[in-house]
Formats: sequence, C-alpha cells, structure tokens
Amino acid sequence: MEIRVESHALSTERGLLVAVLLNQPKSTSGARTRNAVTAAGRVLGYQTVELVNLYSEATHSMSELNLSATIDGWLDAREGISSALERATGVLGGWGVAGLTGKALHHQNEQVAWFRADALRVGLSYIWMVGGEPRHPSRWHQFVSDKYSRTTGGNFEGRIRQVLESVPISALRS
Repeated sequence: MEIRVESHALSTERGLLVAVLLNQPKSTSGARTRNAVTAAGRVLGYQTVELVNLYSEATHSMSELNLSATIDGWLDAREGISSALERATGVLGGWGVAGLTGKALHHQNEQVAWFRADALRVGLSYIWMVGGEPRHPSRWHQFVSDKYSRTTGGNFEGRIRQVLESVPISALRS
C-alpha cells in the first residue's frame, strides 16, 4: 500500500520510505498504523511511504498468527517486499518486538534474515526504527507518551522525531 506524504516546508525530499511491518490486521482498519508511518515519513522527509508485510495473510491477533502461520505466508510475502526494496530510498522497521512464539517466531526470524540480505543486496544500508528496535507503529504512541519520559514533549511528530534511530541493516538480529 503506497501513501503520498504531504510535506510542507521540507527542504529535501528523499523519495520512497518502505515500512516493513508484520502482517495486515483482519479486525481493524489499520488507520493508526498508516497514520504513524505517514508521520514518520513526513518527519524524515520522504515523499511517499509504502507498507509491506513480512507475513502475507491478515489475522485477527498475534495468537491467531502463532496458530495459523504457515511457511507459505512468509514465502508469499517476499516478492512484494523485494519489489518495494528495489524502489526504496529508505526503509523503516516496524514488525514488532514481541508476541510471536514457536514456529511463527522461527519463521519470522528466517524472514528477517532474508529481508536483511535482500535490503543489503539492493544497496540499502540503514533502517529507521523507533528506539532502535522494530516497534510496531500502532504502539508508537505508547512508547513516546509522557508516562515513560522518553521524549521531551510536543506533538506526535515531534516526539517520533526524537526517538527515530538509524540502525545499520547489517546489525539487524533475526
């Protein structure tokens, strides 16, 4: 899914930011995620953001993903990810930091290793992440809330600007 980012007063525009997420939601619209990724794209100066998923099938929850994730769902996602990476000028990691177990976790780790190799193959060397980890965008509002004192205040975009970190793709853990 490609989203045009309305950029106001940006001196440099960076092209396409590809956000790598876990999978599509089946029970929500995904608006919070799209809005957060769009805000990050705006903060970072990208013209467009595109969302891709490590797993190709929509689920209602992490529990359902843990129970139903087949190897095919991971492999089927690769073509779309690879195509997006070939057009990307930047990449953002947002597949989440917890929740998968068993075979689903094993497959996710293999997929992240594949993603790392493919991103390096196309010449991408850094990945943007919130707090240096691939936190899911639907959780960013919690990460930057006043409760944890990770940011010094301001609106959502200002807070996200404070916690976005550029991490070498080669350092990604699977």
